[in-house]
Amino acid sequence: MDFAEKSAEGSAAATRGPTCVQVRVVALSDIGRRRPNNEDSYLIFDLGARALHPEDVEVELGLTPPGLLLAVADGMGGHQSGQVASQLCTETLTGEFLRALNRWESDPQIEWERVLTDAVETANRDVLEAGQRSPDHYGMGTTLTAALMSEGHVLVAQVGDSRAYLWHQGSLVQLTRDQTIGNSMLAAHQGVKTDSRFAEMLVQAVGAVDKLDVAVTSAGLEPGDSLLICCDGLYKVVEHGAITEVLRSSRTPMEKARELIARANAAGGPDNITVVLSETRAATSRAGSPERGASLWQS
Repeated sequence: MDFAEKSAEGSAAATRGPTCVQVRVVALSDIGRRRPNNEDSYLIFDLGARALHPEDVEVELGLTPPGLLLAVADGMGGHQSGQVASQLCTETLTGEFLRALNRWESDPQIEWERVLTDAVETANRDVLEAGQRSPDHYGMGTTLTAALMSEGHVLVAQVGDSRAYLWHQGSLVQLTRDQTIGNSMLAAHQGVKTDSRFAEMLVQAVGAVDKLDVAVTSAGLEPGDSLLICCDGLYKVVEHGAITEVLRSSRTPMEKARELIARANAAGGPDNITVVLSETRAATSRAGSPERGASLWQS
């Protein structure tokens, strides 16, 4: 069963029964304590309503097919090129999914995993070409971690080292693997015999290579689960246990996101910090908030 079928099945089940899955989601981005500008971008895109939702607003949505697209992009490059790259990346994802939604109206069997990977590859081409056209932005790039959530399932596409975590039944599991030289050497059974700065260098980024190897992972999604997508400005200074402590608390997603960013800044805030956090729960009726986002009806 592919992702679209899972989404359709979940929607049908919600129609038959009294409960469905809802999600509360928030995005926060902070410049940190040491950087002159914020080169991170994020995305909360309610595909069912064709609506984008802004930063610093907690929204509650029903996971109507085809679901919800979340993303964090961490840009890199001089002359504020990182900001250009990450913003162009998320804008391209939005445009590609809008076109896919138009196709979905006549083809309900569309393969959403393919849409996700194709959108990432298109973003890579757009950022690469934009960098080649402008001397000021030459060589720019961005990480990207994007999650496509439906009822009962999440697909995660990754390029670079921004991460996705799943909080499930009291445990925090990292769904992604940092695409760094160090991890590549470990995978090749070569060990890491160099300094940490070299080991942490990326082996690929959106806009930095002609062809990407998009890593796609999937996981089940149940009421009570949380999905955290973040850049390295969070996890490099806030330890796994501290992130777990925050997500375990009974606070709202907004309060948890603010606490994570506060902890990163308390640890020195050496980089920009972006957090997209969603929590799923069972509910007796669907709730959508398209009026709180920007509706995008044109492809």
